[in-house]
Amino acid sequence: MPMTANFDSISDRAKIWIYQADRLINTEEKAVIKEQLEAFLSQWAAHGSALQAAGDVLYDHFLIICVDESVQIPGGCSIDSSVRFVQELGQRMNLDFFQRSNLAFDLEMGIKLIAMPGLKAAIDSGEIRADSLFFDNNIQSKNQLAGQWRIKAGESWLKRYFKATLSV
Repeated sequence: MPMTANFDSISDRAKIWIYQADRLINTEEKAVIKEQLEAFLSQWAAHGSALQAAGDVLYDHFLIICVDESVQIPGGCSIDSSVRFVQELGQRMNLDFFQRSNLAFDLEMGIKLIAMPGLKAAIDSGEIRADSLFFDNNIQSKNQLAGQWRIKAGESWLKRYFKATLSV
């Protein structure tokens, strides 16, 4: 029996995967994504056992999938099926959720994606500062969404890029 959970009520210890879109997801696309995500999660299973899973689209850029591993741990095949789902969804929606070189920042004008090769120039120009909010998509559990996902760039793994600028 599928066990799709409400995103807000699934355990804070739930394992999380964050897929960052390569562009803004508009309102109509968001509705379609959420509908297809719900359909996928309602049948998602590991070794024949339903996974207690939830998902959402946050900040109009991020597809979030989480699973409560205290109920059932997803195996390699079930994780592979979720990756295939996200890839196929991206193809249908003309979105790339696997462009890993894009870094997302929450700036005054909204979410800004900066390709990794352009980060130094964005820092040098002052567009990105150590106190700019950065989405660290490397978090592992839902409880980290609140305090460790959207953090100051200078307090993330990007801090090494600010050392030269801060000492000047």
